[in-house]
Amino acid sequence: MIASVKGRKKQEINEMTIQHSIDIMQAWTHGLRIAMGYPEYAPIGNPVAFASGGRKNFAKALEIAAIVEQTGRDMVFVQFGLPIVDGPIGVSLAARATLHVNWHANVQLYLASDDSSVEILADTHRWSVGPRNVLTASALPPRNRIKRGVERAHRRWREVAERVHGVELIGSIFVPTGGSYADGVPMETLSEAA
Repeated sequence: MIASVKGRKKQEINEMTIQHSIDIMQAWTHGLRIAMGYPEYAPIGNPVAFASGGRKNFAKALEIAAIVEQTGRDMVFVQFGLPIVDGPIGVSLAARATLHVNWHANVQLYLASDDSSVEILADTHRWSVGPRNVLTASALPPRNRIKRGVERAHRRWREVAERVHGVELIGSIFVPTGGSYADGVPMETLSEAA
């Protein structure tokens, strides 16, 4: 499962397989996609990409922005530290603007109510999957609702990630550090090699 391993021996953590790491990262990333209400299939135009990787500094954020520009898709990026089995350490958003890409580092996830979809809270806007599956900006929620909404969002995200853990995601791409989207390698190829 995806549960934390705080009680495990450090040796067990170091022996985690590459495939196990891939499975955990994909479960959390795919879980966020579902929790946000984005279709599990690629809708026409597929305007939002969901990706995962390590913590991003400014240079790495520029690489993500370049991929957003190359693909013409906004990107929700789930960040992981080591050990990966502990789960995500943050979420960032790269959103297309008219002439550039806005990088929103360390955004918060928010769930307004139990029957709504998870949204992203950046500094100035709330982002949600809107009509036609496009990320849509709106006003931030009232400050007094944010703490509870953040807790609710993380609980939902964990539940969905646990439910989809082990689901094979055909069509996922691995983009090597410093590479472009064109350099991407199908995850199926990496899984077979692992």
